[in-house]
Amino acid sequence: MNIRIPDIENKVLFLGNLITMKPRTLYLIKRAEIETTSRMVKALETYGLTPIQFTVLYFVNDDPADLSSAQLSRRFSMTPQSMNELVSVLEKKKLLKKTTDQSHKRSLRISLTAKGKKVLADCNGVMDSLEATLLKSLSAAETNTLRNLIGKILASAKETST
Repeated sequence: MNIRIPDIENKVLFLGNLITMKPRTLYLIKRAEIETTSRMVKALETYGLTPIQFTVLYFVNDDPADLSSAQLSRRFSMTPQSMNELVSVLEKKKLLKKTTDQSHKRSLRISLTAKGKKVLADCNGVMDSLEATLLKSLSAAETNTLRNLIGKILASAKETST
């Protein structure tokens, strides 16, 4: 099924000929990011969270060994100082807690509080609904392909950044 979406194709005059130009893939990825982020902002504002705060909660919950702030900053490609500020905000909201690592006394481990787990569960329900809405025109196979392709892009980006 071919769907004409604004900004997917542009007619331009080139050397006296009207040609169809397709935008760069990076442009389309950025447009998708802008669209999804704006919807995430609206969906998460009920819970007083930003998309990055939600994502930090999601990753902390997903790691059974608890994470340090340094590990989170590497995962998010952020400076340790920026991640510490983000974690501090989530601590003040009583969604995250820091505990001393018993094997490395100087390291602090970050985990979800009971309130953090509840808020994350509620937010995950909202995100499930948002994903379903945004992906409704894709089949299950297409959604799986999209996930795999995005994974490959992220892996390539990680390889080239080191």
